[in-house]
Amino acid sequence: MAVGLVIVVLLTSIGAFLFYENTLPTTLATNIKNGQKEVPTDSRILLAFSRPVTLAAVQAAFSISPATAGTIGAVDGQTQYAWSPAKGLSELTTYTVSMKPIIDVGHHHVQGSTWSFTTLIVPHVTSISGAAGTPLTDGTEIDPGTTLKLNFNDAMEPQTMKVTVGAQVANVTWAADDKSATLSTAGFASGPLQVQVVAGGRDQTGHLVPGTFTFNTGIYYHDREHTTALRYPALIQIPNDEAALDQNGLQAADMVFEYLAEGGITRLTAVYDNAPDLIGPMRSARFISLKLGRHYKGLLFQSGESQATQAAAAADPTPQFFDTIGYQFRAAPPRYAPDNLMIKGPLVKAAEDNYFSSIPAFTIPKVRPVLPPSSSAATVNVDEHYSVYKYDPGTGTYLKTEQGHTYSDASLGQPLRIEMLITLHTTETLLNVGDGHGSYIHDFDLDSSGRFNVFYKGMGYSGTWSSTDSHGPLTFTLDGGQVLTLPPGLVWIDVTA
Repeated sequence: MAVGLVIVVLLTSIGAFLFYENTLPTTLATNIKNGQKEVPTDSRILLAFSRPVTLAAVQAAFSISPATAGTIGAVDGQTQYAWSPAKGLSELTTYTVSMKPIIDVGHHHVQGSTWSFTTLIVPHVTSISGAAGTPLTDGTEIDPGTTLKLNFNDAMEPQTMKVTVGAQVANVTWAADDKSATLSTAGFASGPLQVQVVAGGRDQTGHLVPGTFTFNTGIYYHDREHTTALRYPALIQIPNDEAALDQNGLQAADMVFEYLAEGGITRLTAVYDNAPDLIGPMRSARFISLKLGRHYKGLLFQSGESQATQAAAAADPTPQFFDTIGYQFRAAPPRYAPDNLMIKGPLVKAAEDNYFSSIPAFTIPKVRPVLPPSSSAATVNVDEHYSVYKYDPGTGTYLKTEQGHTYSDASLGQPLRIEMLITLHTTETLLNVGDGHGSYIHDFDLDSSGRFNVFYKGMGYSGTWSSTDSHGPLTFTLDGGQVLTLPPGLVWIDVTA
């Protein structure tokens, strides 16, 4: 009897306790406490309930301020959930989380609650800027000697920071607030360049820089003059005799082909996707000019034309624009006829739009090449054109001297800077046409194939050029099999026998 009484009393006590417990509200616990500091920005907010609660009820009750996109998902049945931000939480920000009162699955009350926490700051580079504060993105090219500014989200501890440019530790200058540092690229060779802020440095409150910041760029000469964009290329015939020097507008050309005309004098065909404000002087075309017009799908601008060239143009038509009042004009001294016919960039576009709007749009393919190391080519002689090209490592360009004259762009008043030099070897034919140009006219094959040499960034390569389409660009293939791409900037092509 005594044992039975004890059992009855015990069961009664347990039942009473369970009944009491069932009258208590459902509780909520979280992994982040009220007032907690230094909360990582990638944290989830865990919500643990003492009784099952539906996902829909939790989603309806949850809010966070400042408003932040995120999702709530189940972690363990209906008692544990987690809110995950769509992106990382903002640094050094106080967030307030609220849960409205809800009813659990068993119809128990879940009291509302509110708590706040503050995220930590993760020191890192927020942006990098170049000249005049211009923002730079990964892959953006910069001019030689550009000063770069690294901007941080916090005051840094300079003595702990390590910045490298290429393989060298850079000398940087920190701002007074230690939130930015500047460095100069002066003295670094032209070509691809990588700037890194190495992990392990600290801000002034001891937070570590968690990872290495990398900015990939390249140091290259860029022509910054004003130009007018063209829908398709303009090919402009430019004389190269002594009276024509120095010409205007050559620096802005995408390509310049130089070849022998008559009397041992060379002529130029300058090809533009974007026309500078002034180009010239202008003279007549040659047989090779017509072929270039076909290959580069553009309009040939010139002054006058021989009967032989007219006949060749009629046999395989190339769109041509001759000197026209209102478009070309004669410049004042020190330019004198016949080497004083000029054209302005906007009028190049007007001539294309007004007279040859039916020509399809086309842009000369330009992609900066990545070439393997090769033999040095700091000086290149092209005897057939009386030219010497010398490499300037500071800008990564070649300077041209012809018969002792260093070429400049007359509009810029600066030496002409050639990004890539190609000597194209082909078959040359002397045609006896007797039309007043001399005993013979030089004609060059551009519609089959031949050898070429290319010089880029102070190194020399060789390969084979080919024309698989007389109305498409020439293809240049290096001996190793790599198809050569033409870089942005001026590409100078000496067409030689």
